[in-house]
Amino acid sequence: MVTERRSPSAAHVLLEQERRRGRLVGVAAFAGIAAMLASVVLTATASTGTPAPVGPGYADRPIDHAQRLTDLHGHELEHTLAVGLRVAGLVLVALVGLHLWTLVRTRDARVATKPTLWLTIIGPGLVAASTVVGFVALSDVAQQFVAEGGGTTARARELIDDSTMLRAASSGDTISRLVLALWLGFIAVAAMKVGLLTRFLGYWGMAAAAAFVVLPIGDALLAGWMACLGALMLGWWPGGRPPAWSSTRAIPADAT
Repeated sequence: MVTERRSPSAAHVLLEQERRRGRLVGVAAFAGIAAMLASVVLTATASTGTPAPVGPGYADRPIDHAQRLTDLHGHELEHTLAVGLRVAGLVLVALVGLHLWTLVRTRDARVATKPTLWLTIIGPGLVAASTVVGFVALSDVAQQFVAEGGGTTARARELIDDSTMLRAASSGDTISRLVLALWLGFIAVAAMKVGLLTRFLGYWGMAAAAAFVVLPIGDALLAGWMACLGALMLGWWPGGRPPAWSSTRAIPADAT
């Protein structure tokens, strides 16, 4: 693997800059995880009749849709705050991803491709947008349901099914999760190739990418992977970080 040659002094300056930025980004990684977890908890506590968090990114289990809409209307402030926290968490995920991409580029510019850079920005952005659109659409349906004086679960289901905006949000959620999964898979492979991630963490990232599209545990796997990145960037990794963190050259795991 060919990498750019740098003088020892230039490499030292670059590594110091990475360490300083890394401390801030590492804190951002944990803040993002905290924001998304707080969003889940806040949504759950504001949903008296809903057995699981609702909205884009969560499985729609068989529930009492009438109670779901009533809960949303009655606790709109809490649900709005939960959506805001989830969006903030996704913004921080993008920030962490951008920093990781720059670390990969420093060690091998060929591995840090432009499509991966754009996916780093677009993926979390699309998930955040679909979350907001889905919440606004469901809030409108809840307002209509309550304005009618409430009703049966069948009526609630009818209003949900008839909402064009909700159908668009559902489609957007699927697409956005696929885009974010592509970014996650690409950046995990790239970081593993240059030695910033161990094989275990690289494969974890790829597994999280696949699960994020098809399994409810995808969000949890992503959060765990982000926690590992935060620990690496802060220098808290058990046994020390891989050698590539202390070099501006790519040092793949199989080369050590």
